[in-house]
Amino acid sequence: MAKNKNYLSGREIRAIAKENNKIMKRLEAYKNRKCDESEYLTEMKDNKNILEIDSLHTYFFTEQGVVKAVNGVSLNIPKNATVGIVGESGCGKSVTSMSVMRLLQGPTGQIYSGEIRFNAKEEDGSEKVYDIAKMPIRDIHKIRGNQIAMIFQEPMTSLNPVFTIGQQLDEVTFIHKKGATKEDAKAKSMEMLNLVGIAAPERVYAAFPHELSGGMRQRVMIAMALAADPRLIIADEPTTALDVTIQAQILDLLRDLKDKIDGSIMLITHDLGIIAEMADYVVVMYAGKVIEQGTAKEIFHNPMHPYTIGLQKSKPTLKSDSDMLFNIPGNVPNPVNMPSHCYFKERCDKCIAKCSGDYPGMVQVSPTHYVACHLYSEEEKNNG
Repeated sequence: MAKNKNYLSGREIRAIAKENNKIMKRLEAYKNRKCDESEYLTEMKDNKNILEIDSLHTYFFTEQGVVKAVNGVSLNIPKNATVGIVGESGCGKSVTSMSVMRLLQGPTGQIYSGEIRFNAKEEDGSEKVYDIAKMPIRDIHKIRGNQIAMIFQEPMTSLNPVFTIGQQLDEVTFIHKKGATKEDAKAKSMEMLNLVGIAAPERVYAAFPHELSGGMRQRVMIAMALAADPRLIIADEPTTALDVTIQAQILDLLRDLKDKIDGSIMLITHDLGIIAEMADYVVVMYAGKVIEQGTAKEIFHNPMHPYTIGLQKSKPTLKSDSDMLFNIPGNVPNPVNMPSHCYFKERCDKCIAKCSGDYPGMVQVSPTHYVACHLYSEEEKNNG
């Protein structure tokens, strides 16, 4: 019987696992090291940004090989802005946010390389820029939950079912505010519940998660994220599993809160409707890479990458004359063995000969609009 080349032999799997274990141990030791703050202090490339992700690579080391979930992502979150990150499931949106929060499940998941620069505000009002990717895990509490907060997409699984809402909200204050008393914590929790528009905060404060509706639980999650007065909120699919009425209320709440806290929002979703309504800037991801980014107006009125165009066609509209929904043919390439050419090549209906070469670099088509596609290279423009 001929050997099936699609599967690894036991010897090959053991060799891969041995090499991966060596890499994981080195990365884990680096993550847990003791070091001086000067080792992870840096400077922003643009002081108008609150977060700069620069060539981020986040890998998962498995027995089958290295899964390159985030493979060279670069994006910026400006101050007082909402940046929407959009793409199909598995494109690396959530792993990017988990990398920023340093919540990767180690030792399998690791930030392999790249920079995550965050402009933090100190207690005395001064600003410091930290490279989160280089911070030891013991120092990450300076940032996580305090200056960068996250709203998770499943409030029922994120809230602890055996503690009341009040106990879980109070814990945020105890962790991040030194010397806080029970009265201080409750006062802050009640303030947050009022801020997110909960009508009966005393009742909700004493309730358990299962006693609340999905929309109320999501409001509690937002209140919890805001309790430490963060500068950046990461909202990972904040309206998943909510009906459209509650979804609209949550989006309105996030929009109002951004102005009240004078902060920024990194909004992760696969819903283009939410992005169009909420985002100032849009980042489109595919197979662990950023393939297009620009202002919301540029992305929606002048999409350039064939994948972005396909995403927009995939959204059902009442104006469509067809009784069939559009879908992008083919599948995402195997993340363990990514090709060297454009990852979208096999699914693209605008493919040219150059697409079989090296992966395309980012092409700037306007001061704020960038696209990674050979169709817009200087050579193709001259030929066109």
